[in-house]
Amino acid sequence: MHHAASGPLFATVAQRLERDVTLEFAVLGSSSAGNTSVLRVTSGAQRTQILIDGGLSPRTVRGHLAVLGFDPSETAAVLFTHFDHDHAKNGWGKVAMSTGMRLFCSASHVQAARARGYPDVAIAPFDARGAGFEFGALRIAPCETPHDDGSTVAFRIATDAGTLGFATDLGRVSRALTDFLRGAHVLAFESNYDPLMQRQSSRPQFLKDRIMGGRGHLSNAECLAAVREIAWPQPPERVVLLHLSRDCNCPKLVRALWEREEPDLAQRLEIARPFEPLEPLTLRCGQLQSPCSQDARCSAPTANDSSMSGARL
Repeated sequence: MHHAASGPLFATVAQRLERDVTLEFAVLGSSSAGNTSVLRVTSGAQRTQILIDGGLSPRTVRGHLAVLGFDPSETAAVLFTHFDHDHAKNGWGKVAMSTGMRLFCSASHVQAARARGYPDVAIAPFDARGAGFEFGALRIAPCETPHDDGSTVAFRIATDAGTLGFATDLGRVSRALTDFLRGAHVLAFESNYDPLMQRQSSRPQFLKDRIMGGRGHLSNAECLAAVREIAWPQPPERVVLLHLSRDCNCPKLVRALWEREEPDLAQRLEIARPFEPLEPLTLRCGQLQSPCSQDARCSAPTANDSSMSGARL
């Protein structure tokens, strides 16, 4: 068995996808003010619905889910990348106690989860350097990356409808991470700041140094370079850019960069918004569905997951 981050070979392993299973993914909000996304997999009467990060308040999340047509009461878990304030709001502990929701986090983040007031009975730790785990219809593989004084966790979430790659608050991108995410049908990836806007901002120098110092966040150009690597040889159906700085970035600037440097990928680009959700992306058989193509049939096996091994950077 190959390690999950074993290189281009990983992306060439074919997985048979099921035509009656759908994956839906939407970013509910993403910025320094808060980050939360929703993932739902449906197969007949069976459904698995989780959040990725809890950086928006429970009340805000409930409202956004309802607007998108997701039933908030079906949310069974929150999967945390890390516990900075904009990824983990305190209120999720109370929600977990009242609903039985599970709060998945790296074993190295358990103390941070407790500091947010999350009860031990709700915390479900996993080994971020290990083989991953299953939850409902999801096969979740982690990849630990450095961030500030600790770490954050990227995820490769495989389902019978397709695969989501999710990575944010990276600081830097290694070959291990690009190999880990290669072949994902939907890729959600951080594009935090424009270097010139960052340098010219009124932020204190220590904060600029932290963000740009290799353990903070990714610039737009660093994001584009990483996605370019991940997209070889088969580009994702959609690339969703996360965590744009409201002070030191601009969606128009980001899109112009992609249209200039990677026009083909730019056509597959979505940019998350800080305070309102994106329209859900729907996958079936590894292909993005439009409202009029819900009966699309599976073709040949799609390059995708066969390994649940984690990765460490």
